[in-house]
Amino acid sequence: MEQQTMNLAIAINRRYVRYAYVMLSSFFAHHTLPVNVFVMHRDLQPSDMEQLGALADSDTHAQGPAAHAAFHFLRVPDSLMPPDEVLTSSAWGPEAYFRLAVVDLLPADIDRVLYLDTDMIVNKPLTDMYFCDIGDCRIAACREHFCDPPYHNYCDELFAELIPKGFCYFNSGTILYRLDAMRADCGFASYMELARRLEYRIEFPDQDLLNYRHYNEVYYLDASYNQNARYGYNYKEMHYERMKAETAIIHYASSKPWRGNFIHCDVEQIWWDYAARTPFYDEFLEEIVRETMADTQINSYITDVLSKNERMYRLIEQYDQLLNRGNPV
Repeated sequence: MEQQTMNLAIAINRRYVRYAYVMLSSFFAHHTLPVNVFVMHRDLQPSDMEQLGALADSDTHAQGPAAHAAFHFLRVPDSLMPPDEVLTSSAWGPEAYFRLAVVDLLPADIDRVLYLDTDMIVNKPLTDMYFCDIGDCRIAACREHFCDPPYHNYCDELFAELIPKGFCYFNSGTILYRLDAMRADCGFASYMELARRLEYRIEFPDQDLLNYRHYNEVYYLDASYNQNARYGYNYKEMHYERMKAETAIIHYASSKPWRGNFIHCDVEQIWWDYAARTPFYDEFLEEIVRETMADTQINSYITDVLSKNERMYRLIEQYDQLLNRGNPV
């Protein structure tokens, strides 16, 4: 029986090579099947490719060196770059749109591919999810934590005609593509034409376009395959141990663990656990310490909170005094 192979795709620029290395290290730590890794990019240099390719010889994987990993570096041509009207519709860089070009970029003999954002940690094996039967659906994804309307933002207008049809918003950080079902009419040009028809009102560019195009042909995966770390911590009481026990993919979508300019939480330690296995660990530590020391935002925030807290206690004290005057012992 022929051994199964997984296909994994990422989109990065030079600045994200090290973070992609961490995510891929976490992926390999849980998989022993042969894996084709397709790296979509515009500016990677030979040294960058060598760094990532070294993962095939790393000892951070479940069964030793990942000799089963083959890296394929796909430089995105000008013809698959979004027009200026699309790029200026949001603050996201061009790499955000590369996942819309998987049909155009990947080999024609590949039937499915799993796309993952590089600000993720793979915490469990994804084999069952990757090979699951998604029926006639073209893609599989996880619901966004604000998936149901009304959204009280631009989405209410953008998706107005779809909402009565049962529209539900999904996150594009984890996307399983059935390429064999998409090749006929889901090329990059079709998404750019959709952006034009929507008058470039998209704010989360690739995500909005994927949601609009595939709202009625998406298979919804369990939320554990794209758990927003900060949302899980703030609203689901998911701390370190529970996050590790219950999630397959942890998505650090807003607050990046390697940044020093915000207040951190314990679920970020999972990212650092995997970063510690990479050759960039000391660099990450030095950078976050330097940014934390140089950034005044956190200090300003804490100072403001303390000031408000002090004013609140003064008000409470004043109310207590007024109540005691009206109710003498």
